[in-house]
Amino acid sequence: MQPRRFGSTGLKTTPTAFGAMRLTANDAGFSPVLLHALECGINFIDTARNYGESEAIVGRTLREWRGTRPFIATKVKPRDITNWRFYVPLETQFTPESITASVETSLRTLGVDCLDFVQLHQWYYLWTQRPEWLDTFHALKAQGKIRFFGVSAQDHEHDGVLKLVEDRLVDGVQVLLNAFESRPFVSVIPLAAQRRVGLVARCIFDHSGALAGNATRELLARDVKLANASPEIVTEYLARIERLRRVAADHGLSLVELAVRFALSHPGVSTLAVSLTSQEQVDAAVAAADKGALPEELFHRICREHVWVKNFYYFSQATVDGNQTKTA
Repeated sequence: MQPRRFGSTGLKTTPTAFGAMRLTANDAGFSPVLLHALECGINFIDTARNYGESEAIVGRTLREWRGTRPFIATKVKPRDITNWRFYVPLETQFTPESITASVETSLRTLGVDCLDFVQLHQWYYLWTQRPEWLDTFHALKAQGKIRFFGVSAQDHEHDGVLKLVEDRLVDGVQVLLNAFESRPFVSVIPLAAQRRVGLVARCIFDHSGALAGNATRELLARDVKLANASPEIVTEYLARIERLRRVAADHGLSLVELAVRFALSHPGVSTLAVSLTSQEQVDAAVAAADKGALPEELFHRICREHVWVKNFYYFSQATVDGNQTKTA
């Protein structure tokens, strides 16, 4: 895999990173899947304090690893983990004390002396005007506890980090990006490239992982973000996935390859945080990334014809009024 520049940090990251949100361990407490990813050359792990036992499993797995230490990215745990969609003041979610405590807990849990990249695990544009979080990160950097810092944008709210990128207040940002949500390609991604700010793309297989090619109505019904979606929404979702699958097949691609290469189709994307749950998924993602960007014509076709602005956090059981489906 051809390494990519992570902004102006000097880091060279593999185009595919290991997204550890769904990480599980074997009986010995570590992850063979993560070990396999490291053996395949992946050099960037994206985890979070809010991902259950993820940091602990990453730490135990790294103790089994005998190669070069990968870059470790994690996220500061919000004080109220129940609110992910509606604005609250900064101090409701992050204070200097809570940021520092979260970072120190991550250091102990991961078993490292310094974290490579730490992000606030939530972001609202109005927080840009508050200096406390920024001062705290600079202090942690001066203490040698973190190397670089940034924020993870709310789903579908990539424009909320534009000011941070424009003014280079952060070393990197994380945004949602996939074939249904391609709007970052016309805003934050080219800006990040211009301003030399690192950019991590997540959910390239969409929130549910459906763009990895194994979506069924039964599997989607078990997804936490689709639990309240109406049957009409799920039907529409499956139909749109099938249309993308046909486009991929027409170009000799699997849906996984299309999703990975689509997200890598701009140099402003530093790496993809892909939730990889099996060695086969690791191999498929690495092989796809090794082929680089999609052909330009296909990339633009997907951007034009397949964007679908939606947010599963807002989905509720729909009511049907005539032919119109209403969702909250």
